[in-house]
Amino acid sequence: MLNEEKIRQMTELALLKKRKGEQMFEIDNYFKEDYVGKQMLKSFFVYTFCFILIIVLAVLYNLEDLVISVNTVGMYSFFYIVIYILGLIAFEMITYRFFSKKYDEAQRSLKMYNDRLNYFEKKFDNKDKLQNNGG
Repeated sequence: MLNEEKIRQMTELALLKKRKGEQMFEIDNYFKEDYVGKQMLKSFFVYTFCFILIIVLAVLYNLEDLVISVNTVGMYSFFYIVIYILGLIAFEMITYRFFSKKYDEAQRSLKMYNDRLNYFEKKFDNKDKLQNNGG
């Protein structure tokens, strides 16, 4: 005899694991500071690479003007450094907030998943044991 409630509970657990499972279990391997730090380190390298790429493209685009007026290169380099530092600070703050929130959300989902799994095991294991002992 099929237990519809048991099937429904198992389906809900499987859907939750399928939707958020990989993210939940991957994030669960880290402490919050380690996970966010890892993501901030990645974002540092990505931001730096993109900034350098933009600078190289800008230099190549304005190469003729830069060759003519070499004196302004020093002023531009200071300006680029300031822009880089301010942009990096903003980017890292955004990264920190985004991945902190993502970590907290994954932990809540994992807790909900584990609570449902424990509830399911307690409820249906007890029923199965009672049915098997009575027969």
